[in-house]
Amino acid sequence: MRFAGHAFVDWDDTIAENIRYFREAEEQTSRMIAEATGVPQPVVARRGAELDVIVARRIGLVRESLATAWVECYHEFCAQQSVSPVAGVEAELRRICDEPYQVRQELLPGGPEIVQWLHANNFEVTIWTAGVQEVQGRKIRESGLAGWVHREAIVLEKTPERLRQQIGDRDLSRCFVVGNSAHSDIRPALAVGIAAYHLDVDTWAYDHLKVDHTDPNYHRLERITDLPTLLVKRFRLAV
Repeated sequence: MRFAGHAFVDWDDTIAENIRYFREAEEQTSRMIAEATGVPQPVVARRGAELDVIVARRIGLVRESLATAWVECYHEFCAQQSVSPVAGVEAELRRICDEPYQVRQELLPGGPEIVQWLHANNFEVTIWTAGVQEVQGRKIRESGLAGWVHREAIVLEKTPERLRQQIGDRDLSRCFVVGNSAHSDIRPALAVGIAAYHLDVDTWAYDHLKVDHTDPNYHRLERITDLPTLLVKRFRLAV
C-alpha cells in the first residue's frame, strides 16, 4: 500500500494523559516518606524527583523505575534521620508507584481525532512510544484507537538509532514525528533528519532538553489540533 506519509506518533501526554498519574503517585510517596522520617515533604519531593530521573537514566523506562527511585529516596532519608526502614512502608511505596502503570488513561483533547485524521488521510500511523510492551500495548488497546493504528513501535528508550530502525527503507522526506518530549521525540527526529512536530507542553525533568528551534525540520505546536493544517501544506493534501 502506498501511503501519503509516515507518522511516528508519541503516545503518553501526546495522545493520552500520563504525567498526571505519576505526579499523583509522587505526591503520595513524598508525603509518606516525610511522615515516616520527619523530613519536610518539599525536601523529600525534590530529592525524589531527582532520583526519578537518575534511576530512569540508569535502568531505563521500565516499570520498576519509579518504585526503585522512591524506595532509594526512603532509604536515604532513613539513613539521614537514623530511622530504621520499615518493610511495610517500602511495600506501600512500591504499590503506589505501580498505580500509574495500571490506570486506564484518559485521552487528551484532540488526541483521538488526530490519530483518526492521519489514518483517514492515508498516513501510515506508527505509535512510537517508550516503555514496555505489556504496559504500552495495553494502553493502546484500551484507548479504542487501535483500529486507526498501523504499527506499534515500543522501545525502552527512544533514540536516533532506534528511530532509524523503525523507519527502515521509508522515504525520510515523507516521515515525521509528533510528540511532546524534546529528549525522546524531537531530538531523535532531528538527528535522523525528518520533520519533528513538537507539542510544547509540560513534561517531567527526564524529557527536558534544548533543541535547535532554527532547524528547518523543527515545528512547534501549541495544540495537537494544529497538526493537520501543517501537514496539508507539507504533503499538499486535497482535503
